[in-house]
This record gives sequence, structure tokens and C-alpha cells, in this order.
Amino acid sequence: MKKKETNTIRGIPVGGVEPITCAVQDGSILWVEKNSKIKEADFGNEDTIIAPLLLDAQVNGGFGITIQDENLNEEKLLTLSQKLYQLGIVRWIPTIVSTSIEKTTFLCRTIANSLRNRELSFAIPGIHLEGPWISPEDGPRGAHPKEHIREPSKKEWEKYYKSAEGKILYITLAPEQKNAIPFIQYLISQGVKVSLGHHNADITTMQKAVEAGATLCTHLGNGIQNYIHRHNNPIWFSLAEKRLSVSVIADGHHLPSPILKVISACKPWNNIFLVSDATQFMGMRPGIYEEFGSQVELKKDGKLCLKGTPYLAGSASSLLDCIPIWQEHTHYSWDKCFKCASSVPAKLLGVKMPTFRLYPGAKANFMCLKLDQKNKKLYPLSIFL
Repeated sequence: MKKKETNTIRGIPVGGVEPITCAVQDGSILWVEKNSKIKEADFGNEDTIIAPLLLDAQVNGGFGITIQDENLNEEKLLTLSQKLYQLGIVRWIPTIVSTSIEKTTFLCRTIANSLRNRELSFAIPGIHLEGPWISPEDGPRGAHPKEHIREPSKKEWEKYYKSAEGKILYITLAPEQKNAIPFIQYLISQGVKVSLGHHNADITTMQKAVEAGATLCTHLGNGIQNYIHRHNNPIWFSLAEKRLSVSVIADGHHLPSPILKVISACKPWNNIFLVSDATQFMGMRPGIYEEFGSQVELKKDGKLCLKGTPYLAGSASSLLDCIPIWQEHTHYSWDKCFKCASSVPAKLLGVKMPTFRLYPGAKANFMCLKLDQKNKKLYPLSIFL
């Protein structure tokens, strides 16, 4: 009988202050010691961070692959998923942005068919539709093509839901759209989460949306008018309404430090989840690229802009990149920061995640990381799942 391999791991668990050493065999933790006599472990050391595995609830693409690809297939999804896994992002939600009915149907069907692959069926718990039922106005519409913005339609929704084989997890929409409030009620009855985003609704309309069942806000502070009413605007209501949880793009470019601080001060930490909103340019070298007929520039600091302008063209950061930025500006504990990128979105979206527990008999679901203090970057060393 072949002897099972045992690996020893050393590091400081997020939420802890002292290093521990643990042994992993066949996917389970054999033992955990705080003051181990083992001087050298197979993985990690006293400076290593042991952290939970991550869930990114908004991924548009990465590493040269885009979810909006008219030739999207299982192979491309699998390649993207494996690249994300190497960053500790073991579960992720592909985002389909506003496009034609035909293309949205194709993308829903392609993703659903790809989930017959066992590896992808674990990695992808469902689909996020970001549009087409958002605001047609410049500003809140963001980079979504105006010609593909439409009013909510049950008939259109049912086409997508059928094509996706019921695998649509949540939808971002504008509550001020015609018939949006009864549409929200309908989606909730179908077991789909509703997130308010890319909108310019007043407080009364947002209140009606919450009463109808909306529970989330998509990337708060982005996808909004540049100039808003000082009182009657989506940001104040989203921060004040206890029934709304918010996603945040903490990549250091989408929101300035004071806004991150305000969000973290106003909302309970377990009602905030981090997302990357990553585009295909995540993981690519700085340079000039083409996207949707326009030139974009990926700068050395990771900022992605329309070429020659200060205007953002999406995100090129990973969810792992966002965690130390969130920690730096909010002063949350590392434990809470990682939960905002793992167990919090999982609970809010009803997604199962590998449980992070470091005790004998528990499944080994964690990753080992190195923190570059100077550059505020986390680097994966090893992943256990």
C-alpha cells in the first residue's frame, strides 16, 4: 500500500498573531501546533500568511480572455478559471454586460454548457447579468453600449434563464427603468438575487426596489452620474439602508481612499464584499490595446484608461490585489478583509465556499501568501484545496 504524502505548512493565520505549523495529508489537517519543534516546513515560514480561499463575484475576464467573446468556449473558460485559481480565487462569477439579445443568449448557453465540466462546475456557481436593464444615461451607464440598453422584459429574461439552464445567480439593474419594480419582485420569486447598479434612481425609487426584494448594490460609487444631488442620490441611500449590502472595487483606481473609509465606516463589514470587476487585461503587460473598437492603455501602476484620457476603461486588478488596498485604507483586520473576499460574498449570494478552519480533522482549504509591505501586494506561495 502506497504511503500517503504528508506536507507541513508554517505561517500566521489571518486573525492570528503567532505562527503555527500544521500537517496536511490527503486533503485533511492532521495536526496543528503553535510552538512546533519543526524548524523548516515544506511550505511557508514565520512571515507567511495562511488565508482563506477567495470568491470573486464579478469577473469580466482576465489574461487575454473576455467573457464577452463572441467565440467564448469551454476551453477559454477553463484557462481563465485555472489562472484565477493560481491567485487563490477558487470560485468566481462570470459577468455578462449589456449586449444584444442574441449574444447574451449565446453567452448564457455557452457558460451553462461549460459547467458540465467538473472543474468549471465547482469554480463557477452561476452567472451575473450586468444589464441590459440599466440606465441609458451617460454616466450611470458607464462603458455599456447605449444601443444595447433596454427596458426590463420577462420574455427576454426567460430566454436567458432557459439558455443558462437556471444558472443565473444575480442581476444588476436600474430601479428607475420602466416596470423595474414589479420585475424585481418577479426575479426574486425566481430565486435570483437583485443588485442595484448603473442607475440614477432617487431615494423613493430605491426604497421601492428594496421593498420589492433588492438586497445588493453593484460596485458602489462607480456606474453613477459625475454630478449628483447633494442629498437625494444613490450613494447616501445605499450606505444608510441596512437591507442593502454593497460590492466595492478596491483596486486603488476606481475609488479614492476617503470613499473606501466612508463605506467601511457606514456599512457593517459583513455587508461589504470586494470584487475585482476585472477585464481581459488583468494579468497582461502595460501597453496599448484594442477593446470594443477603442484603444485602451494599461499603465504601469495597473490603471486601465481610455488612451489619452483619465477615464477608466475597467479594472486590470485581481481580487487578491484588492485585499491589501482595502486593508490599508479601512484599517480592517486582515481577517475581516479576507472574509470580505470569501465568506461574506458567499453568504450574501448563497454560494458554498470551502470552509477555512485550521484544526485537526478539518479539510485543508487555505492558501499561503507572502506580503510585500513596500508595494502592498500579496503573492500566492501555495494553495490547498
